[in-house]
Amino acid sequence: MAAKNKMLSCIMITNKFIVFGIVLLLPSVLWSQFSSNISRNEKKRSFVSFSASYGEFIERDAWFYGFNGEFSKRLKNVPIGIAGSLMWDQEKDVKKDKIVSTFTAAVTGSYLISNRWSVGTGLGKGFMDTDNSNKKYKWADGDWSTALFFGYQIPLNLKSSIGISASYEYNMSANETSLSLDVSYGFSL
Repeated sequence: MAAKNKMLSCIMITNKFIVFGIVLLLPSVLWSQFSSNISRNEKKRSFVSFSASYGEFIERDAWFYGFNGEFSKRLKNVPIGIAGSLMWDQEKDVKKDKIVSTFTAAVTGSYLISNRWSVGTGLGKGFMDTDNSNKKYKWADGDWSTALFFGYQIPLNLKSSIGISASYEYNMSANETSLSLDVSYGFSL
């Protein structure tokens, strides 16, 4: 009986580490722009947010800015939310004197650490950009990216808030990292 209890205990601990890894450590998002906003309101668990971001690449002399629209849903009775995002960003590579605009779709997960702090991760994929000879938007097999982001929400009232988040991003396709800051406005539905 003691061996069975010990085995069940090990399985429970392993499951907690797996959940921790999936929810908190699996790095997510594309070039940034994940607001990490989820509803703090248990009755109105759907949340819509819009954000603006600025970021810089670590390995090269380049920067970007962008905008994001996100819809998230808080799971019932738990401080976890899932979201879908549509992002647009424009990257400026200083040395190459090159500007590329990209549309990206992403899915994310966030965990409410407290009523104001959250942490999250996700996965994004670029699907349309101007990285072509015509410099026009075309469907593309864009980069896969991921990030770890932390957010802080300032409640304006029971339904809406302003959010500030910071992201450490990793572009898996290009094997490079970046840091970004985001400011968002969101409201519960």
